[in-house]
Amino acid sequence: MEMKLFSLYRNAADTSVKMQIKVIGCLNGFADSDISFDEYTSLKDMFGGLSKALKSSNFIVIAVDSSIYNSTKLKLMTALSLKKEQNEAVLKKLSKLELDESAQEKNAAMPEGATVFVSVDGINSGFAVKKGSQTIVMIPFDDQRLDSVLKRGLVPYITNGGRLNSASEPEAAPTHEEKEEITSETTSEISEQEMDIAAHTLNILKESDIKVAVNGNTNATVMREFAVGLDDFDEYFTFTPHIEDRGDYNVTDYTAQMARSAKALSSATLGACISDIFTTNDGCDYICISVATDKSALVRKLYKEDGEDDAHLIRIACEEVFALIGEKAMGNNSVGIEIAQDEAPKADKKLSKKAKKAIISVIAIILVAAITVGSVYFVKQKNNNKEPQTEPPVQTQAPETTTEAPVKADTMSLSKLMRFELVNGIKNEEPETTPVETTAGAITANEPQTNEAPKDPNAVPSVITVNGQEIEAKEAIARIVTAETDSGFNAETLKAQAIITYTYLKYRDTNWRISNLTIADNYTQEVMDAVNEVFGHYLTFNDKVAFTPYCRMSAGKTANASTVFGNSFTYLKSVASASDKQRDGYKKEVLLTADDIKAGALAFDSTIEFPEDVSKWLTINAHDTAVSTGTGYVEKITVGNKEVSGVTFIYDIMKNKDLSSPCFSLSYDAESGTYTITTFGDGYGVGMSQLGADNMAVSGTKYDKILDQYFPGTFLN
Repeated sequence: MEMKLFSLYRNAADTSVKMQIKVIGCLNGFADSDISFDEYTSLKDMFGGLSKALKSSNFIVIAVDSSIYNSTKLKLMTALSLKKEQNEAVLKKLSKLELDESAQEKNAAMPEGATVFVSVDGINSGFAVKKGSQTIVMIPFDDQRLDSVLKRGLVPYITNGGRLNSASEPEAAPTHEEKEEITSETTSEISEQEMDIAAHTLNILKESDIKVAVNGNTNATVMREFAVGLDDFDEYFTFTPHIEDRGDYNVTDYTAQMARSAKALSSATLGACISDIFTTNDGCDYICISVATDKSALVRKLYKEDGEDDAHLIRIACEEVFALIGEKAMGNNSVGIEIAQDEAPKADKKLSKKAKKAIISVIAIILVAAITVGSVYFVKQKNNNKEPQTEPPVQTQAPETTTEAPVKADTMSLSKLMRFELVNGIKNEEPETTPVETTAGAITANEPQTNEAPKDPNAVPSVITVNGQEIEAKEAIARIVTAETDSGFNAETLKAQAIITYTYLKYRDTNWRISNLTIADNYTQEVMDAVNEVFGHYLTFNDKVAFTPYCRMSAGKTANASTVFGNSFTYLKSVASASDKQRDGYKKEVLLTADDIKAGALAFDSTIEFPEDVSKWLTINAHDTAVSTGTGYVEKITVGNKEVSGVTFIYDIMKNKDLSSPCFSLSYDAESGTYTITTFGDGYGVGMSQLGADNMAVSGTKYDKILDQYFPGTFLN
C-alpha cells in the first residue's frame, strides 16, 4: 500500500524519536516503499501536507503528541467532514477512571463508523476510518498507550485487511505506575489477560492443526502456567529437553538455534524458545525469544525497563512468544530479527556496546528490533553473565591501527572523492608500473594473488592500483575501509562498507586504478575478515553497476541524490535513518562573520557581488524536509548574487569553516552582523549512513539488508 506518515507536536522539542521508531518498525513491512515521518508543529501546515498526501497515498497515519491529541482529533474530524459519536468501548474503559464529564467526552469522541483502537485505559485511543479508497489513521504519541494502540489495534487491523477481530482487543500493557505495583507476592496468580493470550494462540493452532515444540529451559515453565485450565494444550505444545551449551555464540543466534532444536526433536511445525536474562556491557538487561519455522527463525530482543524486575520481564517474554507463535501460525508478517535456516550461529566478535534500551532500529519488517509490550512476570534466577568478549583484534603492524590514515594534501576520503568525481568526471588513468606494495606483516587473503590486472571488466581483480601503487586487491579494500570507518564498527557494517567500496571502484571502470584517495597504512583482522566474506560482491541497478555514495550520519533521513548532487538516481532516494538523530555530533552550530562569507565566496567566484545589507547575503531558496517542514537538505542557496547548491556552499565556498552537512538552517543576528549555521548530520547525506548502518547491525541486521535499506531497488551480485 502507498503509506504516508505525519507527526504533529506542540513544539519541536517534544519530538520523540523512540515512538517514531516504534511506529515505523510496526508498519514498514506493510508499505510499498520505505516510510518515515513528515514532522509538523503547526496544524495548519500539517493539513497542507495532508491535502497533498490524499492525492497520492491510500493509507495515511497521523501520530499526534499526547498533550494536543484530543483537540487535534476533533479538528481533524471537522476538517474531513467526519460525523462524531461517543464510542462505547472507550467509554467503558474510561468509566474506571476519575475523569470529569468533559474529559470523558473528548476521549470517547470518535468518527462515526470508525474502527477504534482502544488504549490500555481508554485515554488517547486511536482509530482508522475509510473515506472512499483511502484509510486515515490517528494514533497517539503517548508513551504509556502507544504500544497497546499499535499491538492490539493498528497492526491487527492492517493484517486482517481492515478489520479488527475481538481477539485482538484484550487488556494491553500496564502503565509504569501499574508495573511498580506488581510484586512477587501479588503476581503469583495467572492474570485473565495471560490466559486469554494463551487461549487465543491455542485456538489458532487448533484451526490450523499446527504443533509447537518449546525448548524446555527454566523459563518455559511459565508458559505452562499461562495454560492452566486449557484443554488440549499438551496436544499442541510439547516441551523438549534443554541442554545448556551456549559456548561463545551470541545470544540472538543461540536462542534461534534452541528454537530450531526443539522443533527438530519433536518434528513439530514450529519451534520456540525463551532465553535466560543477559546483561550487556553497558548494564542493560534483556531477554530473547524465538519462533522457528522450516525456513528461518525469528528472534525478538526485549529490554528491561527502569524499575522492572526479572520476574516481570520473563512474563513479558512469555506473552510475546505466545503472540509470535500465533502470528507465525497464521502466516502473518512479524517484527524481529530473521535468521535463515542455513545461517550457522556465529561467535560474537563485536558486542552490543552501543545497544540502548530506548533505541530500536528501523529496517525491513522482518529485521526490526521488537517493540516490548505485554504485562506478565515470573521469578527466576538471573543469568548475570556479561556478553562474552573476544581478544582484541590482531594488528597488521606494530603501530596501533588508527580510525583514519593521515590525509595527504593531494588525497581525500572516498566519500568526498565520489562527489568530486561526480562533479568533475572520472579520470581514466594510464597503467602504472610501480611494483606491488604489501604492508609489512599484512594478513594474507584467502586466495593467492597475482600482479596482473584483469583484462575482463567482469573479472575479480587480484590487484588494485591506489595512488600509483599496486596493492593486493583485498588488502587495498581493507585499507580503504579502515580509512573510512570507526574502529568499533560492527562486522556487518564493515561488510556493507566493503561492498560499496568495491562497487564504486568497479563503477569507475578504470581497470581498478584510483588516485587522490586517502588510504590507511594498516588494518585489523576483523576488517580483513569482513572483506574476505564479501570480496567480489557489488550492487547493480538495471544490470548496471550502481553509484554507491555514503555519509557518516544522515539528518535522520538520507537525501535524494537530485536534491544534493543535482543528479537523479532511482535508488538514491530519501530513506529513514532515525537513529542518527541520537548520535553525538548530530547537530552543530557554526558562526559565520561577514568577512568569512565574503572571503569564501570570492575565493570560489571572484565575480560574486554583495548588497550593503548583510542580512540579505545568504538566502535558502529550496530544501527538502529531512528535519522538519522548515529545515532539510538545502538544494539551492543564494550567496550574494549567485545561486549555488547547498553542498557547494558547505564544501566549496565555506570549506574552511568545518560545516558538517548540506542539511542546515541559518539565522542572522542584526546586532552582531553574523550568521549562525546549524547543521544536522555529518556528510552529504546521500546513500548509506554509516552510523545508521551500524545501529542496524548492532540490532542484528545483516549486511545485505543494510544495503537494501540505503540503496533500495539495487541487486547484490
